[in-house]
Amino acid sequence: MQYYQLDASNLLGFLRSLPEMTTLFSSFEQLEVQEITDGNMNFAFIVTNSQAPNQTVFIKQSPPYIKVMGEDWPLTQDRMTAEMNTLNYHQSVCPEMVPKVYFQSESMSTIVIESLAQYDILRTQLIAGKTLPALADNLANFLAKSLFYSSGLFLSSAQQSELINKSANQAMCEITEQFVFTYPFEHHEMNDYNPELPQSVIDSIQKDPLVRAHVAQMKYLFTSKKEALIHGDLHTGSIMVSEQQSYVIDAEFSFVGPMGFDLGALLGNLYLNYFSHAYKPDPESQKYSDWLLHTIDQLWQKFTDQFGGLWQQHDQSAQSAFMGNDLSGDTHETFRQVFLQQLLTDSIGFAACKMLRRILGVAKVADLMQFDDLKLRAKLETQAITMAKHILLNRHSYKDMSAINALAKQLSQGKTD
Repeated sequence: MQYYQLDASNLLGFLRSLPEMTTLFSSFEQLEVQEITDGNMNFAFIVTNSQAPNQTVFIKQSPPYIKVMGEDWPLTQDRMTAEMNTLNYHQSVCPEMVPKVYFQSESMSTIVIESLAQYDILRTQLIAGKTLPALADNLANFLAKSLFYSSGLFLSSAQQSELINKSANQAMCEITEQFVFTYPFEHHEMNDYNPELPQSVIDSIQKDPLVRAHVAQMKYLFTSKKEALIHGDLHTGSIMVSEQQSYVIDAEFSFVGPMGFDLGALLGNLYLNYFSHAYKPDPESQKYSDWLLHTIDQLWQKFTDQFGGLWQQHDQSAQSAFMGNDLSGDTHETFRQVFLQQLLTDSIGFAACKMLRRILGVAKVADLMQFDDLKLRAKLETQAITMAKHILLNRHSYKDMSAINALAKQLSQGKTD
């Protein structure tokens, strides 16, 4: 199938040509097309049978350029191939957390998947102050399975080498290198600053050699540490939720990289949302802020418990542990604890970089941008920047999330001691 651009005028004809769609739609006569216009990179549509609303699909197509920039900003369509491969992998290890795939075509750079229109974007729900009792369990489950089963702790060396080669996604990795680890820290022309954010606060990041050195360390880890197949852009806008269910979407930045990058991206975005609520003195806001910190703590605990459990089960079933025979009886468990401690350190560092880029870089988050009062926004941004700087520089000293949560709470209350 030769590539052509899908739009509202030809999309139904495209779907009619796919045998897979005949089992999903009882009729093609009453299909309605809704274009999703808020994406930056790709074209997206929801198609629904108006006579049977449960018959609905989501279509995503990656053009050979950045959608919002146009054809003057070319971008390889390999990002869709990466997303397809990762979505298929996630289906194999954690099908309850990703949408079903109905059709995929590399030549058309298109996927047709289960529509999640009845679910909400996690970021939107967090901004609205919605408690989600199953969130920590769901995300810990996805992270533990997706990271462990694609790591060298589970795969053979040959299998991991094959996965690294198959999952190469260089163009998207270079975007991350620039927009997460470079531009926000060098006063780049693409950066976007709140005019009320004090220059001294910006300088405390961009002109501090120690901060820049630690950010460079995280960038080096991102480019060199090939641990597992990561989502690559796992923020709260890449997760769809209901009260009990969660789905992970948009894996076009995926590649084999450091496990801590996915964990850190999620943690950093959760902390940004925390600051958007915690400054309010009313009991409801304080209760919700406490729920957010509890969720962060539970997410990490549940993730490490499940990841460690999968690891232990594999060592026992394979009868050949990664590190070899255990002559003392507790060597394997010691290695697991050392490994997870390093993963926490990496995750904290990546969380800090993600928080800083969302304030100093070009890609903002609605959690903070919702505030029209620029002075208030600057206050919250300063709190988040202060926290990010501290945990970046001291990431090796943290043993769990409790001290980081305590720091966030202290800063949100205006305490800087």
